[in-house]
Amino acid sequence: MTAAILDIAHAWFPGAALPLAVLAIAAAAALISSAATRGAGRWVDAGISVAGLLAAAALAWRTWPEAGTAGAAILITDRLGLAGMIVVLASAACSALISSPYLGHRERTGIGFYGLLMLSAFGMAALCFAGDLIAILIAMETASISLSAMAGYARTRPQSVEASLKMFMMSAFSTAFYCMGLAFIFGSLGSTSLATIAERFEYVLSGEGRGMFLFGLAMVFSGLSLKVSAAPFHSWAPDVLEGSPMPVSLFIATSAKAAGLVALLRIAMAIAAPGGALWHGLASAVAAVTILWGALAAMRQENLKRMLAYLSVAAGGFMLAALPSLALSHAPMARALLMNLVAYCVSMVGAFAALAALAPGDGLDSRRLCGLSRRRPWAAAAMSLFLLSLAGAPPTLGFAGRFYLVMEVARAGDIMLAAVVSLGTAIMFICVLRPIVSMYMREAGAAPALEGQEAAGGGSNVLTGVMAAAALAVSAFGLFPQDLMAFVYASSALL
Repeated sequence: MTAAILDIAHAWFPGAALPLAVLAIAAAAALISSAATRGAGRWVDAGISVAGLLAAAALAWRTWPEAGTAGAAILITDRLGLAGMIVVLASAACSALISSPYLGHRERTGIGFYGLLMLSAFGMAALCFAGDLIAILIAMETASISLSAMAGYARTRPQSVEASLKMFMMSAFSTAFYCMGLAFIFGSLGSTSLATIAERFEYVLSGEGRGMFLFGLAMVFSGLSLKVSAAPFHSWAPDVLEGSPMPVSLFIATSAKAAGLVALLRIAMAIAAPGGALWHGLASAVAAVTILWGALAAMRQENLKRMLAYLSVAAGGFMLAALPSLALSHAPMARALLMNLVAYCVSMVGAFAALAALAPGDGLDSRRLCGLSRRRPWAAAAMSLFLLSLAGAPPTLGFAGRFYLVMEVARAGDIMLAAVVSLGTAIMFICVLRPIVSMYMREAGAAPALEGQEAAGGGSNVLTGVMAAAALAVSAFGLFPQDLMAFVYASSALL
């Protein structure tokens, strides 16, 4: 019966339309439920959101084996887009899961929160399939407007209001850059389709429209770089992630970054080959600066949430390192980016869930972790595992992704960038050692402990479940990455 219903639904909503339709219906249901109960049914709203996100992810997973190669449509239903959508929605579901314990601890009703989350997830999912610059713009703004409101949800906290304002201003500047670039590209090519850009790119570079097109391309790249917090456009990310409510910080750091990187990968695939040395130099510089800047800045942070924000910036740089050599072969570099994206999102979900369990508030000084391994050994072990995976230490999932990236970049002949990736990994490893040393090698009397906060937030079954699932994925796929690699290979085989 279920298979028959799914077959009928796929006939009515082919390709990516069905998961997007499910997300839209779930968003409407969450908004109606929130308005009807005035926030009293917070768990009901959370259940609707999680169910909608997981159902859409399951439909995307069911569609994934049948998906073909990319086309020239406004929405491209290929395996890459479906894989990106699964990552985005799974991360969003984890954000929704940890939202209810957070809202309960802060004594907030949650009115409108889950509706905003679902609308933003809808935009991010559509962004994974966008095959046209205008479609990318619409999807990007659908996600960004809701994110700006969510960042300021804790209105009584000045940091949250500041995060919302910065998020809104960043989105406005990003959109302005992107729209200007879109206008110049359309003026020089007469089209905004990524397939058309790939066909006419080389011809335009040899004609009179070269300067106009390159300027437009630089503006589009700058706008998307702002979205994924690539240096030197990253300065908003640490402030926004630190000031936003914990579930929103997780949502921005995982789902939003994943969707933006998939969109950036699609644009890069269209221009990398004809762009040649020009594209290689620009993308290499951005990736290297992002890696080193994020890793070095993370070493100076005492606040654990802000340190995770800078680690997120550096992790984005590692994924951007797959873009310079796309001209040689789309598939291996797309695999490297997707593998690191999955490893990053799983590790970041676990790290934020552990942080939410340890500090139900909105921040935690690493010095207050002293002696945590003796008071809460499982929480300390989980946080250490996730931090090591973010740094790329063996035998975690993060190491599997980082190792594959270095091998592919070196195989493409970009030895300098491979060296930067290795150096950034070493710096991040040194960075994450400080909170781990505090948890395992320092006495609790060296700094104020966390007994009150631990008692408030550590007993949540939801947070424990999210941490356990993330820890299992980080450990299992780190030791046995074959199944995940098979999925990643198949997702990029037709590019």
